[in-house]
Formats: sequence, C-alpha cells, structure tokens
Amino acid sequence: MTTSTGSGAYASPEPDAVWPLSGATEPGPPAAVPSVVGVADLRATNAAAVLAVVRSADPHPRLSELARATSLSRPTVEAIAEELADSGLIEVAPAPSARGQRSPGRPARRFRFRPHAGFVVGVDVRPRSVTARLADLDGEPVAVERRPVRADLAGPARARAVTSAIQAALDRAGVDASQVWAATLGTPGLVDRDNTRVRQADNLRTWTEVDIVGVLHEFLGCPVAVENDANLAALGEQWRGVGGTAPDPATGEMVFVLLGERLGSGVITGGRLLRGHHGAAGEIGFIHFSGGAGPDRPGLDPLPDETIRDAAAADPDAVAAVEAYGRRLAGGLAPVLLALDPALVVLGTGLFPDPAALLAAEILRSAAQHHADDLLVDPPRWHLSALGDDAVLTGAVRFALSSVEVVLRTRPTSLNTRRATRDA
Repeated sequence: MTTSTGSGAYASPEPDAVWPLSGATEPGPPAAVPSVVGVADLRATNAAAVLAVVRSADPHPRLSELARATSLSRPTVEAIAEELADSGLIEVAPAPSARGQRSPGRPARRFRFRPHAGFVVGVDVRPRSVTARLADLDGEPVAVERRPVRADLAGPARARAVTSAIQAALDRAGVDASQVWAATLGTPGLVDRDNTRVRQADNLRTWTEVDIVGVLHEFLGCPVAVENDANLAALGEQWRGVGGTAPDPATGEMVFVLLGERLGSGVITGGRLLRGHHGAAGEIGFIHFSGGAGPDRPGLDPLPDETIRDAAAADPDAVAAVEAYGRRLAGGLAPVLLALDPALVVLGTGLFPDPAALLAAEILRSAAQHHADDLLVDPPRWHLSALGDDAVLTGAVRFALSSVEVVLRTRPTSLNTRRATRDA
C-alpha cells in the first residue's frame, strides 16, 4: 500500500519503477563492475527475448521460428512459452483456415501476444473536468470516463473525482484494479523531476497539498506518475499524432503548444521530454507576450469563444483578431524556437473544441507560422494537433506504457508475480 513521508512526499515501495520518457535512464550495472548473471536473471532475459519475437513477428511465430529468432534451444523456448502463457502474456493463436488444403497432421502451434493481459490508466485533470482512460498493453483504448467538476473544487475532492472516474472506467470494461500495471496523471502546473508531486498549480485550488501519486498508488497498487499536461500532450502527439510526420519520428525535435485557459508547451528532443533542471521546461505561460494579458501579467488570455466562432464564419474583424493572436504567439515563442531549433511546432486545439471552429484554428496557425518565418533562421513546420482534445490522455497512456515496456523487455513474467503479491 502507499506510504507518505513526514513531508507528504510519496515513497514508492517499488523503487525499480522506471519512466523512460521522463528522461530517466534505465537501471544497469556500474560500468566498472563486471556483471554477474544468475540463473533467474538469464531465464528472465530469455523470456523477454521470446516475448519480443512473439510481439513483433508477422505472422504469429511457431516454436521453431522462436528458437531460430532467439538462438535458444527448442526445449528452452517451449518451456518459456509455457511460462509466458501461464502468466497470461501470450496464448496459442487460432490455426489459420486449411480449407482446400490437405493437412497430414496436427498443425504446429503459433503464439500471439495478449494485449489484455494487463492495462494502464491515463488521467487528464483540468479545472472543469477529470477524464480517465483505460488502455491495453498495445495502447488501445478500452474504456473512457469523463466527469465534469467545479473549477473551484478543493484538492481532496478533485482527487476523489479522479479515483471515481478511474473506477467507472474499470467497471465499464469489467477490469479489476489489480490488472492495472501502471498509471499516469496529467495536470496543469509544475511537476517535480521525479514525477511524484505537483509543486505548483495556480488554477487548481489546494491541488498541490494532495499526494495524488500516493492516493492513486493506494487505489491501484501499481507504479504511478504525475506529469505536466502539456508534456504529455507532446508525447501523445509524437506517438499517435502529427509528430509522426517529423523527418525522424523517433528522434525528431518538436514543440507542442497547449492552447487553453493557460498557455503551456511540451518539448520533445531526442525522442524524450525536455524537463529542465527543475522540471519546468516549456512553461511558456510565464512569457510576457506583446499585446497579451498586460504588463504585469505573463501569458496570453485565451481568445473569446465568440471571436473564434465569428472567425470560423469568416467575419473580417474576428479573423483579424485571430491573426493578431497568432502573430503575438509566434513573437513570444521566437526566442524559444531559436534556442531549440525544432523541426515541428504543433498547436493544441483546446481553444477550438467544436470541429466547426477548426477553420479559426487554421487561421491562427497560418498567421503564427508566417510571422515566425520572418523571425527565425530555420523556421520549423507548424501543424494543428491531430489528436485534438485527446492529446493529454494519449500522452498519459504512452507515459504509463513506457514503465510497463521496461519490464516486458527485461523480466516480463514478474508483472503477474507483482499482481499476485498485491492481491495477497
């Protein structure tokens, strides 16, 4: 169960939980010390190798193909396959249709990965809503629950809304909490580098006083991380949005600008988040934009809904206002873009929830790009988000999966061992 230190910080009972996309490195032996591989470690490594082939092979592989791909003996592969099947990670695939073919005997067994062997949870916390998504081990959505909340909701009540939304998603899918192997919560504000604490969230009352990671670990019994919403939106867009159009999707440099009640951004560099020394990289909401919120207030106030609607309907005054907003945005971002030199800038469409308003979003994007082109040495491409309102949730699922993938690549059968321990 979860514990808290005297200062309220979360103390993970699973210190080997790794969140690779946060910039953390995966554990390994010190370079100066010769590594010693025990029998259990070797078996875990072999199981991970077999599982990796099962997941990537097309069509589903036979035992002989697994042995050839892993350079392991057939008896070893057969024993590992049985262990992976017992743990629920793989299963025997249905035999392909033999209609019209003569079969001299029983066809060789083929194996396939079971994405529903476990699940991850992603949560998107906003001032006026809480949304939870349950996804399988392939990252495919299984159930989603969205709960409206009051903007002035206190931290403990907001945490209860989070657990309630997660439970509703689990109930809808018929999944027990013990089947969740990792969870990530996205939130406005500043998050510490360890992804365990929200240290500043001006627009969520008393939210920083809640040990939300501890609360969710108590509730789900699995590794839990909290991350800034714009950072997660950047990961989501890189994974399943327009980030895939970058010249090198695996390592492309990308800046995601989250447009909403407050400005934020997530920076992808080398395929990972750029977090900064204090975990505050990308906090563009603290920039003083020309013509923005005022000389004493950083950021840009969001465009009024009426202006967005009228711009989408081609009203000249509204179009001019949206274009001016785009130019101010580009002007404030120009020094950031000069320093980072991204290949791609993605504008989140949170200000344009109605599909009919996307024309206004395109007007903003076009104005921002044209102004940035005049200010930068090597201008990036600008795109609207392909994920829209789902960017944060998609990134939260991706972040949670990154922790599970570490285990699947190193000691896959330990996942069900942990679950059995929690259930006991």
